Amino acid sequence: MSKPLRLYPLVFRLAPLLIPVLFLTAWELLIRVGGYGNILLPPPTTVFAALFQMIADGTLFVHISASLKRVAAGYALAVAVGVPLGLAMGYSELANRLFGGTVNGMRPIPASAWIPLSIILMGIGDRPAVFLVFIGTVWSIILNSSHGVKSVPKHLVWAAQTMGASSYTIFTKVIVPASMPAVFTGLRVAVGIAFTCVIVAELIAVRSGLGYLITEARMIVRSDIVIAGMIAIGAIGYLLDLIVRLIMSRTLRWQKGLIADSTQ
Repeated sequence: MSKPLRLYPLVFRLAPLLIPVLFLTAWELLIRVGGYGNILLPPPTTVFAALFQMIADGTLFVHISASLKRVAAGYALAVAVGVPLGLAMGYSELANRLFGGTVNGMRPIPASAWIPLSIILMGIGDRPAVFLVFIGTVWSIILNSSHGVKSVPKHLVWAAQTMGASSYTIFTKVIVPASMPAVFTGLRVAVGIAFTCVIVAELIAVRSGLGYLITEARMIVRSDIVIAGMIAIGAIGYLLDLIVRLIMSRTLRWQKGLIADSTQ
């Protein structure tokens, strides 16, 4: 009985790799054995060869750094605006009525719809890409922050009032900490949206970044580079999400059990 018990943690840790390995194996076999391959659909070995070549010559890192710079700028701006505004809307009925209509009216507009206007107003370069990241991510941050405040158990506020805490103390020491799980959920969702938005912007508005790399590869019919760029996007997005989850788990240690479940 001891040997299976020792093997179980290893199997559990390797489980996330099962589906990707099976998918890549089936893809390779269909092309190499089934004869489904052509210039538009290269096998995984060709794709990873192109990926490793771009890593070796530094091309991939140039485009990754350009994309990350735009994501960081737009995401930081969205956090700086979204978290305080969301907390205010959740705490104050006046703020909710003042900003709620605008937020709910602009939230359904996809970031891609802002591309023409952003290019007209800001031209070609980093600024429209940063703007698209901001406009695509700020809404989820606002809504989750507002929801976090509204979901704070009333008995926590009543207990603080019973102890004579002021409104400022209640907000900063009770409401804000208790709403942090929801805030971080919004931040985590926004990370994925941010990278999606910057890739969309780089397809059109800039001349560097992973989106630009994919566009250029498509123009010269290099499907291996296109798919390699997609793999890089997935890997970077996963790492960014992991960073947010680590910050979340360390910041919210007082909810260790809940955070462990929510970050899977």
